Amino acid sequence: MALYLLYYPSMELNGDSYINDDSCEQDPRSDLFSFFALLMRYPEESFFDDELLDALKGLLDYCELNIPLAGLNEWQDDRDAHQLLKEVQVAYTHLFINAAPHVIAPPYASVYMDGDGDLQGSTTEKIRDFYRQHGLDVVQQGEPADHIRFQLECIAALFADDQEKAAVTFIRTLLYPWFCRFYERFNKEPRHPFYEASLQLIHTIVKEEQ
Repeated sequence: MALYLLYYPSMELNGDSYINDDSCEQDPRSDLFSFFALLMRYPEESFFDDELLDALKGLLDYCELNIPLAGLNEWQDDRDAHQLLKEVQVAYTHLFINAAPHVIAPPYASVYMDGDGDLQGSTTEKIRDFYRQHGLDVVQQGEPADHIRFQLECIAALFADDQEKAAVTFIRTLLYPWFCRFYERFNKEPRHPFYEASLQLIHTIVKEEQ
């Protein structure tokens, strides 16, 4: 199975959150982590829309994350769809890809776990090995295997494949240790409301799996 856009085509907006037509047969955490992975992709018009924002707001409301929910609503209210997309694309680039004099919050595990701040370290290989041991691999070129998006997709795939033990092990031993440092770095100063909301939600759910 390839770790590439594991966003299930059968997922439809129902009320306040994304659900899968087969949700009664698979762990609902699969859809949840697939949605998280979508939040951490570079925003594109093909999926960044009102339905995605409504789903995010529904989950924030469910988790009682009222402050990021209010910030997200305020940001969305006075902008059209084009403005929303452009602003979040700029924010993603600024936060996670490039910013002077350094990237604000690199979304790669090796940066936080290998001690030298570089990409493609031993942590990257450890994570890739875990993928392959469980029948997964990264097929998209240009991004290291320890990018947060791929890790969230891995967890979604494991839950979908009824491998709960492996999914929880991955969260506890490979995702959470570096994600906490990433989240702390992100929060050192106010950031874009979409990513403040997205990362606080992901942090809340991941912490519950400890």
